[in-house]
Formats: sequence, C-alpha cells, structure tokens
Amino acid sequence: MGHTRIRGYVMLIRFWVQGYRCFGKRVEIDLTDKKNYRFGKECVRGDFLDKMVVLGNNNAGKTAFGYAMTDIVSTVGGFSKDIGQHNVECFLNKDVGAERATFHYDLSRKGSVVSYEYSKSAPDSVVAEKLIVDRRTVFEYDLERPGMFFDPDLIEGCPAPDGRKSVILSMYESHAVDPDSPAGVVIEFATHSLYYMAMWKHDVHIGMIDEEDDAERFVVQNGHLDLFQSFLKEVCSIDIDLFADGDRIMIRKGSSALPFRESVSRGTMIACRLYAWTVRCRDRNALIYFDDFDDMFHYRMAENAIRTIISQNSAQCIFVTHNTGLVSNDFLRPDCCFIMADGELRSLSSLTDKDIRRGHNLEKMLREGEFDPKAESERTVSCIPCQSSSCDVLDECRQAEGSKTRST
Repeated sequence: MGHTRIRGYVMLIRFWVQGYRCFGKRVEIDLTDKKNYRFGKECVRGDFLDKMVVLGNNNAGKTAFGYAMTDIVSTVGGFSKDIGQHNVECFLNKDVGAERATFHYDLSRKGSVVSYEYSKSAPDSVVAEKLIVDRRTVFEYDLERPGMFFDPDLIEGCPAPDGRKSVILSMYESHAVDPDSPAGVVIEFATHSLYYMAMWKHDVHIGMIDEEDDAERFVVQNGHLDLFQSFLKEVCSIDIDLFADGDRIMIRKGSSALPFRESVSRGTMIACRLYAWTVRCRDRNALIYFDDFDDMFHYRMAENAIRTIISQNSAQCIFVTHNTGLVSNDFLRPDCCFIMADGELRSLSSLTDKDIRRGHNLEKMLREGEFDPKAESERTVSCIPCQSSSCDVLDECRQAEGSKTRST
C-alpha cells in the first residue's frame, strides 16, 4: 500500500473553534492572510504568518482562545496538566447552549495540507473526529451517527473510537506512528506545542511536560547560567552577577550572596520563566502561545523580549499583550497584529482601508481608533446617500449628494 508521507517542518495555517467557553459562534485565525508588506519579513515564513501579537480588552477571550488552540496538546499529545482549561462547567458555551465544542486545525508541511478536526462534549469526551490530507479523507466518524470511514491506503491500524480518547491518541499510545504520515504530522504538532502564561510565583503552562517547570533548575542544569545572565543584561537591562548553588541561582553581592528567587522583582522572576521556556521551545516546529508574556515588564523590556524571541525562535509564536507599544512596524507588521473583540479575531490590515507603510505609527493609529472593529463595520457602508454597501449606482449617488450639498 502506498501510504502518504509528508516531510519537512509543520506550520499551523488556520485554526477555528466553536462552542467552547466564550465562543458560541465560530472564531478563526487565518495564518494564510499574508499581505505584500516589504518590511517585517522575519514575522512570516514562506506564505504564512509566523510571529503574531494579539490585543483585546479584558474578558475579550484571549486566554480562552489560547486554551482552544492548545487543546490538541491534551487531546492528541496526551498531556494531562490542567490549569483551568478543562473545567467541566466552563467547557461548553452557555450562550448558545452548545452540546459540543469543535476544534479545527489546518497544518502545512512541504506543500501538503493536513486538516484535523474533532468535537468534544466534555473535556475528556471526544465524540467526533476527522483527518484529511490534501482533500482525501483518512478517517472520519461521529458517534451520533452509525459507522466509521477510514481509507486503508492512508492509514493502518485505525482503532475504533471509544468516546473518550481521540483515535490519533489511541494510535500514538498503542504503536509507533510514522512521523511522516498525516496522523504523525498531527502528533508532532500536538506534542511540540505549548501554552504559557506569565506568572510570578507559579509556572502556568500546557504542553511539553506535565509537571510544574522549575525555571531556575532548568537554567542551572542545562548550563545556561552565563547565557541567562547575558539575557538579563541585554534584554532586561539588569546587570547582576549570578552563580549556582546546587539547583538554585544565587546573586553575588561582594562577599555575600542572595537567593535569586527570593530577592529579585516579580518582573525579573517572570523573565526567568520566559527565558527557560523560549530556550526549551527554540527549535520546535509547533505553536507557542505566550499569554500576557510581558506582564510586569517595563515597556522597553517587553520590546526587547519580543525582538529576541522573533529573531531566535523557529516556532510559530503568538504573543498576547495589553501593551500597545508592541504594535509597531519596527519589528512587526499590520497583518501580524490582531485584535480580539466581540468574539472575532481580526488583523489590523483587515480593519483599515489605508495603505500602511513602514513609516506609519501603528500604535498612534490604534489609539486614535483607526483599527476599531466597530468603526470598520461602519466604514463598510460605502454609499452615504442611500446607506448601501452594495449600491449599483454609487457614483451617481455621490454626484447627486454633491450637487445637493452645493445647492444648499
């Protein structure tokens, strides 16, 4: 049998979710919506968006969207760490009375597109699933309908669904899956992706490891102390002399020493966690969702951090922030900056009719309302006289309105 083999790095090119937490209707991020900007090329890879920033008001759904994007980490990757994303009472959207939450991923690898979609009635109950490669269905089932389809030319050893685990996770746990097969592509993405939230006292993450991460221990045990000290100096403008005492980081103060964790600021401790995770994820072909990554950071420190991660990390990265200063053409671009509002995720480039150039001040435009989603919807009414967005005689209407204005 000639099984499909797909080689190369994996990129997420589209994701949508519906029925999950605050998302009663479908909300989508399309990473193929790349514009022809001549700047910010380090934020794209080939034809796809690679490094992105998401802004939005409090309670707009940014964290829930991160939970949704990385739900595959547990559903397929098998990681069990729960930071609240699997709360049974919050799992399904109550506004529309959703009976299932559906997650859809389009993954690209070397020109092939693997589409993976599943639905869950509860955090640990997979009720429907389908896998497609280049428009050919590998397998598909829905427990509310009889039967299951699978293509023996595209998959071997396809287990029967049990209503709990995903079929791909069952395959992953029972036997070796060809990493170049469609299922193998999904598994690689799921086992390499990460959700990270900046917290001071506790490590908050989903993916890669199930236990709580000890950033200090990671830095020391992996021989990164000197590099971390340089990171603090160059990125955070913090010049301190560090040394290791067992698995702990110490600060040298003349003939005395201070424990790093207990003596540095909250922002500096978060910087340590951010450093550990970015180093761990640096060469992974997957998605890293940095939620409030710059919490408690000085604005220059936040800018330096995102510049460093963009330049040194090969993973796709989404940075969630409330810092409008990061919306800049100096290291990002309008199609890589998104606003979440009213259950939608829109790029700045889709929220304006202006031809944005590198010299434009994106933050100023943002603060002045140029990218306000509500204002953008009002701008779709192109014909003022007849209030129609699809006027067949638009020019005549405008001329008539102009004549009326002059006559008065």
